[in-house]
Amino acid sequence: MGQVELARQGDVAVITIVSAGRLNAFTRAMRASIAAHLDAVAADQSAVGAVLTGAGNAFCAGQDLNESQHWTAETPWVEEFEQLFRTMLRFAKPLVAAVNGVAAGGGFQVALMCDSRIAHPAVRMGQTEVRWGLASVTGTWLLERSVGAIKARQLVLSGRLMEAEELLHLGLVDAIVPAAAVLSAAIAACRGIAANPADSLARTKTWLYESISEEMSAVFRDARRLHSQGFASGVSQAGSRGFLARRRPAADR
Repeated sequence: MGQVELARQGDVAVITIVSAGRLNAFTRAMRASIAAHLDAVAADQSAVGAVLTGAGNAFCAGQDLNESQHWTAETPWVEEFEQLFRTMLRFAKPLVAAVNGVAAGGGFQVALMCDSRIAHPAVRMGQTEVRWGLASVTGTWLLERSVGAIKARQLVLSGRLMEAEELLHLGLVDAIVPAAAVLSAAIAACRGIAANPADSLARTKTWLYESISEEMSAVFRDARRLHSQGFASGVSQAGSRGFLARRRPAADR
């Protein structure tokens, strides 16, 4: 089972997604842990902000499909994702993603909800959900807000991963640094944002959240409806099983 670890680098909290052998794909429990750690950092007056990263050579490959292959139309995972979104966007301190490897699906969305993203030249990111039987709703919404409707449509319907230079060109990452420097650069970026007055920073982030809160409610309402249809029909579970079969060694199939 994976876990989410909380550590400190001086005045910056480092939240690390850890799921060995699964590209740090996260489970429902792991997403709850990310939210709990953010709440703890928000309440810690000695922490100026947080960096979110993944263990090893991946950031987060999104939902752990070993878990989702067993879900039903009643599994409240969309509601839980909404709570994570809101926790991240309500976080009143700087939140920077140290993207140390692939970020796909829900992992890509988590990176987009951070205030800044630092990556290295081998990073790939994208909204891959349609390839595995899931409607791409919340990820499409985030991309439309980030790169515009036409580009977002091309990205989500193809389900392709973007390379680092394209991500930089589109403004989806803010800097590309050597792989060994991603975490330190993200911590520096976090401290750079935190150098602004905490009060004005928090009030600005509050407005940024409130300005999209109602729109987000509508998006998640649509997501619940469309994902429920996919799991009720079995298409989404089949997509999970298909992905897992592709990753399994041939001798074990």
